[in-house]
Amino acid sequence: MSVTIKEVNSKKELKQFINFYTHLYHKNKQVAFPLIMDEMSTLRRDKNPAHQFCQCRYWVACRNNEIVGRIAAIINQKEQEKQQEPIGRFGWFDFKDDVEISSALFNTAMEWLSSHGVTKMHGPMGFTDMDRQGLLIQGYELPGTMATLYNYPYYEKHFAQLGLTKSTDWIEFELQTDPQATRLLTQLAQRALQYNGLQSLKMKSAKQLKQLAPDIFHLINDAYKDLYGYIPLTRDQINYYTKAYLDFVNLKLISVVVDEAGKLVGVGISMPSFTQALQKTKGKLFPFGFMHLLKALKKNDKLDLYLIAVADAYQNKGVTAIIMSDIANGAAELGIHTAETNIELEDNHQVQAMWRFLPNKQHKRRRCYIKSLKHD
Repeated sequence: MSVTIKEVNSKKELKQFINFYTHLYHKNKQVAFPLIMDEMSTLRRDKNPAHQFCQCRYWVACRNNEIVGRIAAIINQKEQEKQQEPIGRFGWFDFKDDVEISSALFNTAMEWLSSHGVTKMHGPMGFTDMDRQGLLIQGYELPGTMATLYNYPYYEKHFAQLGLTKSTDWIEFELQTDPQATRLLTQLAQRALQYNGLQSLKMKSAKQLKQLAPDIFHLINDAYKDLYGYIPLTRDQINYYTKAYLDFVNLKLISVVVDEAGKLVGVGISMPSFTQALQKTKGKLFPFGFMHLLKALKKNDKLDLYLIAVADAYQNKGVTAIIMSDIANGAAELGIHTAETNIELEDNHQVQAMWRFLPNKQHKRRRCYIKSLKHD
């Protein structure tokens, strides 16, 4: 039977779009399933502030009345302004191992983007850098994380057949926080604090952390402004992410560094790994999913490093050592000695230099692909 492409136009169809991923990977042992409620919030135009400056369309591929694939096409106006070119994105691109399915979906997204004047499309990407991005091309056998995509190895073959080529790669590291390395980080941190007149703030409550949220996200905007695909977050987006995530952090795994005037100059955010919990929930919080997540918050043996940001004026002044020391010592208090970094650009040597004080190995790689679109 041939493949039929259907546009997603209702909440019911959007839920089917989201649930296809769980269906495709329900037997997989590596994937950390995204929470369905989070995906709904991200993709709904009335929920996610990114839609204020993004156009998008979602489609599913069907065969014999069964969904066999999905894709999203996105035009981020702020990205086009930053890049000064009509570039578009594709994401949520998942499919059974059949080139008829992947090509029908991709061609549909490509035609829509082209009809809106787009001359290049890249992905897999979301609306912003805060969404999951990058096709996994190394580390299929390893568990994923809450912040990253997981895909089957056959995707890479399909992407090549679709004429997509490499735009950039992101890599990830596994770190070990043994006592000797933690002591070294602590010594380096103390020197940096004293020499630069800095202070590491100890957060006493989630409320206190949320009060700092605007400063934290403004620092992230400034520190990440030149990174591939990064679009500065708006005030509405900052409020959105503050409400969505900062209530659930473990304060021992947060680092906030300020100067003598109390101005924020560095921040690090990490959380216990939710991978095993998300594998059990299959994306559902109820009736028992939230219990698995709460258990992961309280008892865990692995840490996920979500982000580190340092003000330009304090680059190469030991602020990263302060942040890593805070997080490593907090993790040690919780009995955690293994950490996994979030994705980082393969040529971001400044970030990779942070890991040199800890036993580490580069164990995963993700790729952003790009394709030029033809216009008559």
